[in-house]
Amino acid sequence: MKRGPGDTRDASAARMLVEAEDLAYAYPDGSSALRELSLAVREGERLGILGPNGSGKSTLLRLLGGDRIPHVRRDPTVADPRRRWLAPDQPVFRPWLSGRENAALLLELHGALPAEARTAAGAWLDRFGLAADADRPAGTYSAGMRRRLALSAAFGTGVRLLLLDEPLAGLDPEGRGAFAQALSGHRAAGGTAVFSAHDPIFAAANCDRVAFVVDGRCEVADTPTRLLSRIGVRPRVEIQFAAGRDPDRDALGSVPDGVRPSAWSEGGVTLEVEDPGRALPETLAWVLRAGASVASVDVRKPDLGDAFAILTGRRLEDDAR
Repeated sequence: MKRGPGDTRDASAARMLVEAEDLAYAYPDGSSALRELSLAVREGERLGILGPNGSGKSTLLRLLGGDRIPHVRRDPTVADPRRRWLAPDQPVFRPWLSGRENAALLLELHGALPAEARTAAGAWLDRFGLAADADRPAGTYSAGMRRRLALSAAFGTGVRLLLLDEPLAGLDPEGRGAFAQALSGHRAAGGTAVFSAHDPIFAAANCDRVAFVVDGRCEVADTPTRLLSRIGVRPRVEIQFAAGRDPDRDALGSVPDGVRPSAWSEGGVTLEVEDPGRALPETLAWVLRAGASVASVDVRKPDLGDAFAILTGRRLEDDAR
């Protein structure tokens, strides 16, 4: 397979479960969704796909989960559709059935025996915090509850390959925690998961690799640690001054060691630092000596959102052009 930009591969890397090479897809109106996209999904990994709205993430997941897709190859262990599961961005349930009945029905349709389906559905609904509402009609569920119901069914299948489109949408912190634990358990059991998201913090904490997708192409794919090391951005300290109490710039003197002012504004300054813990006391003393009154201090370390912007020239908050 031809390597995509920045898609590093170690000689000892796990085998590939799914490979897309020069994958392209156009909508019926002729507009392009994917353009020569190349990406490999490795056995036993949690792969996050980050990209702005309209970048092609949903289309990519559908094609990775489909059958007989040109330019998509699968390992024999996931060639059978019963060994993979695609959870769409907009889950659809029978509103008159309860959450428990919806989950069990989906598992039965995927091949589970009725008793197995009911047991798995109940266990996963409990893990995603829906036990108390499991017997309510799904039509009464909030958006967040429907998302947790969809994730309960997805993990309840026990499939080797999970493909999850925007699984974080609508989840509260408790739901996000349950999802992170489910991802970790699925990986520990030998499963592989690919999911799209807009949250760089969650992706960094819960993905073995992250792929940046922009305008239908995979621009780079690597581990969060290596992506952050590539951008060379240091932590930033943002200091806001009290109204009318900015420091006298002429009286500031030499900048403390390991500190570099990157942006001054009326009422504040942003500085790049090597070690926030060591630089912060010296930096505060530096501006206070020059007559400043400090209103607030915020320390921000670079994250995958910064890496995305620097490596692709786009921001995750952008919509497709």
